[in-house]
Amino acid sequence: MMRRGYVEYVDGQTLSLEEPPYRAVFLAMSLLLVGTTLLTIGSMVVTGHIDAKRWWGPEAAQGQGVGLVALGVVTFLPGSYVTFIAWMAYRGAPGYSFSMIPRVGDHED
Repeated sequence: MMRRGYVEYVDGQTLSLEEPPYRAVFLAMSLLLVGTTLLTIGSMVVTGHIDAKRWWGPEAAQGQGVGLVALGVVTFLPGSYVTFIAWMAYRGAPGYSFSMIPRVGDHED
């Protein structure tokens, strides 16, 4: 009879033999880097730490930083999500596996 809360493990249960999706992880990390850069630059333009007129001409305004922030959010969120899943799967955290990351460019016709 098994005790309450006791979990029986099978050999190889904690060992993941699947290969990580290298291309998808690389693209996610690239999105994370680009998103972080755009968020940083955009927020500095919005707050006035970077003079927009110096970089984009005399007709530029701080409102152009809002566009950079929006692009930064759009690229940062999926990049950070997939990078986090890849990191947790690499560490072997329970509940995470590389199968949770969609494959990129591995379509069979």
